Amino acid sequence: MAETMPTYYDLLQVERDATPERVRAAYRKLAQKYHPDKMPDNVNAVRAMAAINAAYEVLSDGQRRAEHDLWIRRAGRTAAPLPCAPEVPKDLWDVLHPATSWPWYLLFGTFVVAFGTVATAVYLTAMPARAASVPSADSCRAAITAPTQPCRPRS
Repeated sequence: MAETMPTYYDLLQVERDATPERVRAAYRKLAQKYHPDKMPDNVNAVRAMAAINAAYEVLSDGQRRAEHDLWIRRAGRTAAPLPCAPEVPKDLWDVLHPATSWPWYLLFGTFVVAFGTVATAVYLTAMPARAASVPSADSCRAAITAPTQPCRPRS
């Protein structure tokens, strides 16, 4: 889990809803504790005091404090964990399961119907002689002229 970035509230060790008096009291306490004159041997005292001063400047001003609170809320929203990656399929059934791969079934079915339609159209276009093989009224007229073949109407 990623660490959260410390806020000015964390630096001054106060709550987010702390009153201005509470912020000022915390600042004074930390300023006396970490002042560079009180800690001449500590090289980080100047950096600590600069951070404490910056935190107090922001939290003592109402508008800058509201901006800092907004920044905290936005940072909290973006720090949400990302969704987990899907598992790698273990066998063929995991890949072909209808609940997970229904778009592929739909695509395959569409191709089957399209192929069947095209094949039927090609067949009917390529085989026009089949319609001529059925006896029609013209063949009966031809049979009248030739008396050797009896003509029976289709029922």
